[in-house]
Amino acid sequence: MVKNVDKKKKKEKIKQTKTPQKESEFLKKLAGIYPKLKAYGLALIVLLVAYYGYIIRMKTAKLKYLVDPDTFYHFEIFKEAVKHGIPSYFAYADPPTGIKLGGSLGLYVIPAKVYNLVFSHLGYSELDFFKMWTPLVGAITIIGVYLLGRKLHSDWAGFWAAVFLAFSYSNYTKTYSGNARGEAPFLMFFVFAVLAMAYYLDERADLRDLRKAWKKLLWGVLFILFSWLFMMSWDGSQFGLGVLIAFMGIHPIILFTFGRIKELKRFAYEFYPLMLIVLLGALPMTGIPLIGYRPFIIFALEVYLFIVALTAVMLFGEKVGLNYSDKKHRFGTVLGIGLLGLIAAYVYFGRDLWKFLRGAYQSNPLYQTVAELARPNWAYVKNVFSIHYVNGTGQDGILYIFSLVGFLILLSRMGWKLYRGDITGYKEVFLATYYAAATYFLWTAVRFSFQASGAVILLAGLLLGEFIVAIERMDERLGTKAMYALVLILLFLPLPVIGARDMGKMADSMAAGEQVPESWQNTLLWMKDNTNPLDSATSWWDYGYWIESSLLSHRRASTDGGHAYDRRYILADFFSHSGNEAEQDFEAWGLNYLITWQSDIYKFNAISYLGGAITYGEYEHNPMFMPVGPQYGSTMVFDNQSKTYYVRVVNRNGQVLQYVPDTIVDLSTGSVYQNKQPNVPYVLYRFSPNFGLLAYDKIAFSNFVQLAFNYLDPRNITDSMKLRANFKLVKAEGGVNTYRFQPFAVYRIDMLTNGTVENGTWQQVYSTFLPTKLPVGNHTFRIYISAFGRDVKDGTLIFEAYNNGSLIERETLATGLYINHLNETPITLSIDVPNATDYRLVLVQEGPVGVLDGPVKVNGKEVNPSFPVAPGESGDMELTAAFRKDYANVTLALRASIVYYLTPNGNDIYKDDFYLDPYQEIVAYIPVKEGLAVKAGNNNVIKAHVSVPEDVFSTYIEKLKEKYGDNFVVYRKRLEPVFLAQKEYTIWEGS
Repeated sequence: MVKNVDKKKKKEKIKQTKTPQKESEFLKKLAGIYPKLKAYGLALIVLLVAYYGYIIRMKTAKLKYLVDPDTFYHFEIFKEAVKHGIPSYFAYADPPTGIKLGGSLGLYVIPAKVYNLVFSHLGYSELDFFKMWTPLVGAITIIGVYLLGRKLHSDWAGFWAAVFLAFSYSNYTKTYSGNARGEAPFLMFFVFAVLAMAYYLDERADLRDLRKAWKKLLWGVLFILFSWLFMMSWDGSQFGLGVLIAFMGIHPIILFTFGRIKELKRFAYEFYPLMLIVLLGALPMTGIPLIGYRPFIIFALEVYLFIVALTAVMLFGEKVGLNYSDKKHRFGTVLGIGLLGLIAAYVYFGRDLWKFLRGAYQSNPLYQTVAELARPNWAYVKNVFSIHYVNGTGQDGILYIFSLVGFLILLSRMGWKLYRGDITGYKEVFLATYYAAATYFLWTAVRFSFQASGAVILLAGLLLGEFIVAIERMDERLGTKAMYALVLILLFLPLPVIGARDMGKMADSMAAGEQVPESWQNTLLWMKDNTNPLDSATSWWDYGYWIESSLLSHRRASTDGGHAYDRRYILADFFSHSGNEAEQDFEAWGLNYLITWQSDIYKFNAISYLGGAITYGEYEHNPMFMPVGPQYGSTMVFDNQSKTYYVRVVNRNGQVLQYVPDTIVDLSTGSVYQNKQPNVPYVLYRFSPNFGLLAYDKIAFSNFVQLAFNYLDPRNITDSMKLRANFKLVKAEGGVNTYRFQPFAVYRIDMLTNGTVENGTWQQVYSTFLPTKLPVGNHTFRIYISAFGRDVKDGTLIFEAYNNGSLIERETLATGLYINHLNETPITLSIDVPNATDYRLVLVQEGPVGVLDGPVKVNGKEVNPSFPVAPGESGDMELTAAFRKDYANVTLALRASIVYYLTPNGNDIYKDDFYLDPYQEIVAYIPVKEGLAVKAGNNNVIKAHVSVPEDVFSTYIEKLKEKYGDNFVVYRKRLEPVFLAQKEYTIWEGS
């Protein structure tokens, strides 16, 4: 043992007496330049990189329209914030009520303030600034990451993190022009909050001496302000707050376990008050709401108090007899208290505790179909964290691999330091906490890749920083070390260069054409110019924000990317079924126009699943539509010998497959052919000799197919006639078909030509598909009315005749009319048809009129307009409504309705045989005020006292539960203010 010590001393002596080698003049000059390069050169390069990153992100700003559909909505609310400060109401979503704006409205208020204070005075329009906002945020974040990496590790870690972030697709996805969601400003403010926190904790001044502690106090104030800003910027900023709370809990435990009580006291004394101010200051902001997640802040406060209590035990436990003599006893104390805390949390939260971190991830059938909530795989992670891209696809995932290695190095260093008794610093603990949290969420859902980008790229920068710092710690002269460092830099420099090149190409590709297809642009602009400003339209929910946008149609949308989720089930049911099974009360939504897009065949697995047409297993494994043609590697063949149509496919292995569909529909001729021995459950639609479409049999004749492809169901012509009567095609362009919705419509008229009504001969004189002129004279007609999704009750039927637009005759044909929409029967009556140019049948019955056009207040407080008063409560309500024309006798009522679905095969949404059956039902109308006189326009302010029975929903729901048991799921309740009046429906127009 002594010999080994002697050898070690001898080696150290030789090392100390070793004559250093002389450096060349070049290396001496390099030694003089190197410190300046680190101090100023890297900062200058980062500024240039940030500017180039901004240029790349601004390439899509030249487009006329925004790239991301959600951003159309964000632009509308940003404009509201510019005008009103804190926006509160948006009329164009969730008709007929509109929505009370919620969530973290700082997402709109912050850029609106920046615009009003600076950019409006520089001549920028609202749209111009809005397009540059996220690229600007992205550029500032690049600079912030440089400063943060520099502070938490080294200049080189900050430098590499900044250049990687500038050209990383994971960060670009939420910072390019035309994609203005909340993630980008969240990350920017979070980075600067952590930077301020680091400077605050590093300042050694005593807070009790204000003259010497002003810098520390300044950094503390900046930490608080930036924390509030990142919390305002995005509802998902709970992630950032959670990281800070986790860091606040983990770092003291490590300090205590390894006996660093002095450091623990200092950390608790300095950091805990800041976090308390952040949390308490955020609470009142949730009432505005600048911050949108009050429950999580309360939860964070509860965790905060637990950490404070744990810290108190750690600091003062010895005074009450706890044994803190070694690491094992100290860690045992922490572990015991932690277990008690978990038990208490479970008692407090119940089973929801285990669901807390899972969030919205595929927790119901709707979320199962949202791509952003899908679990990522390595292919996805590799794609978003690559350096090199080919045709827009990531090839390497190097940034994520670098981050993993950096994380392992970080943990190894922390472990080694702990092993040696050299307590790890807060910077390492924070980086480890941040990366661990980001990685957890990254592998939970693909939507979290951007949030993870900050931590991933910081750790990737740390890895390269470690290499260069290791060189700088060598026992060589500075010039030699600088040369080694520059060589290493040159070796890694191609990575950001390649990233910049490939990201530039991807940005150019995105800026090459509008993301809103031309057919949609023309359709929506046509709607803006040719429909009533109070009209509403719907398509599949993805396009709702386009419909609402003032840049396009500026009409109300029944459902969109963030609102009226319950209606997605109902719309899906309509699209994926036909006949009575598909009928829904669209008039309750105030619907006027329906838009179908042929490209939605690629979304139809989700639509069919949510509509209850297929099971979860079919959703996962059976495509609803498959294009057929040479470009898809398939051809349509008719075998003369077997008289069979089939689809011939050559797979990747060269194997020839034959798919024999059940039915072949030739759309060019209208003929229908049935195969005798089909081997796949599909219907083949043949558009041309070289192009067709295989449609899954369960949805092959659905309303979507009929409306999107302008086709009828050959199996049930009557249902198709009724569908086309209620949905009249008014515009078709590029696969986008627009239909005007009529809740009541005539689809057929027969005339008695011989005999009696009971026993006579009838001749069809009108149908949806064969419109003909009514014969002049007194005739007996049988009129078939399609009541779509709602019964005709106590209706009056009126016949009108016009000559060149002038009314010449108006006759009441029937009163007290009733038609069951699920079991319609024709009406028989006599009409004396005059000689005229045009005729019209008008149905008069009570129906909803008008829409809300302003916030709803109860007892002076703005409330949710689609649920303003809870059951069992009352208050004075005030609202603003808009109407198309004057009405003399209107009733204001609250319409109670529910959307629910049944699960006949159980509630396990991951079982292959799971499927749902959605329903929308009106529970009751609660009269509020009768005899109202309203005027055309949007200035009708109405005040009334409202009282809601306590059992308005519960009694109805209990009956459904008794009927369906556990297989009954209520998705949403609505209690909407609606206006009811005698309303005229034009159900038929002819000549």
